[in-house]
This record gives sequence, C-alpha cells and structure tokens, in this order.
Amino acid sequence: MKKIFVIVLFCVISVTQYSFSQVDDISTDRPDQSESPYLMDKGFFQIEAGVVSEHDEPVKDVKTSSLSAPSVLLRYGIAKNVELRAGIEVNNSKTTISGTSTSESGMGPIMAGTKIKLFTEKGSMPETALLLSVSIPFKENSAFQSDYIGTEFRFAMTNSLGKRFSLSYNIGGEFGSGEPGATGLYTIALGASLVKKLSGFVELYGFMPQKTSPDHRFDAGLTYLILKNVQVDLAFGFGISERSPDYFIGGGVSVRLPK
Repeated sequence: MKKIFVIVLFCVISVTQYSFSQVDDISTDRPDQSESPYLMDKGFFQIEAGVVSEHDEPVKDVKTSSLSAPSVLLRYGIAKNVELRAGIEVNNSKTTISGTSTSESGMGPIMAGTKIKLFTEKGSMPETALLLSVSIPFKENSAFQSDYIGTEFRFAMTNSLGKRFSLSYNIGGEFGSGEPGATGLYTIALGASLVKKLSGFVELYGFMPQKTSPDHRFDAGLTYLILKNVQVDLAFGFGISERSPDYFIGGGVSVRLPK
C-alpha cells in the first residue's frame, strides 16, 4: 500500500516539469460517484487515487468503520472514442461490539473495463458515454473478494448549464458483485465552477439491489486544479437509507502523465 502512494507521489512531482498547453485541463471520474462521459485523449495515461473512510452505528453498542486506502483507477486513451480502464482497492474494516473489536483487511477484486463515447452534447442532447467493466476476484477466503466475476454497465451523461454549471447523471446496473441478484444504480450531480481552478459539486446517488433494501446517499465535494494535469479533491457525505453508513469522507489526487 505504501509503495503505491510513493509511486503516485513520484508521478506528481515528475509531471510538474512538463507543459500541457496543447491539451485541455485534466478531467477526472472522482471524487463524486457520477462517472464523466468525457474520455482520455488518445495516447494519454491518467492515474486517479484516493482514500475513503466510512463510519456507521447501526444499533446500540455496535460500531463499524471501513477504510479504502488506496483506491486506484488507471485510464488510457486507446483511440479517439475509446478508453481502457483498470482499478483496484485496498480495504480495511473494523467492527466494535460492546467494546470488543475485530478487524479485517485485504484487496478487492481487480476491475477492468472500457469507456466508449456515444454522443456529443448538442442542444438538449447530453454528452453520453457507455462504461462496461468486469470485477475479477483473485484471492480466496478474503472478506473483500466475491465468489463470482462481477459485471457492470452504466450510461454516463452530462448537460452544460451555462458557462459555470453542469448536470451529470448515470444509470446502470451491477451483476454478481456481492449482492444477490442484480443491483440497479443511479447518480445525479450538480457541478459548479466556483472560482479559478476551484470547482464543487453536490450529488444524490444510490444502489438498489434486487433482493435486499436500497442504499441511498448524499455527498458533496471540491476539486482544485494545481496544474493543467494535476488535480486534488475532497468529498464528504452521509447515508439516507437505513442500511447506509452514517457518514463518510475522502480525498485524493489525479495525475495525467505526459504523452
């Protein structure tokens, strides 16, 4: 885990020596849950890494907490309208019952997938992309590994609302990702350019398993553009439904490497 953070930090320091005047500012799929419909430019590689801490007290004398540190997404523009993606998470969880605690740690499944551009924004037609991915378990007897290969699809859409605001929304589904049956998912986020280099968002999102209760959440956050190719972020949120965590907070850094 420490080695991954060192690699990311090294990349951040290295890319400060390069000029990115020929390309647009970095566009990321974090820290909100709404995946962006915008793709990596062909030939560019991007690292998006972060941590998320969740806390919950479902019943009296029972407390749970989890930490994803780090969560890493790798993105590469393989063609004009196609992006390749891969990701992995290192997870830690702690449960305390009447003062007695138990802990578990381990890696989650490997995610591999693609993002495909479908439509360019035109009038009321949103910028639209299709994301397809599989989650591949690779370690037995781990609390964070599924018994089956999981699949996910989602349509990612964005409408510009003037020069400063945008509305992003996703809809899709997951299969075999740890919940019995299929799980529907949705997100809707309002983004705003606050001041130069600083942007913010508010978002509602949720997961609706076929055979268990839904998990609806609200979050908000900020992103700051250090350089054209380096962005840091911070987000926080809370659960709305009964099975959701009481609150969560996270942050991260994204780096687009020179071509």
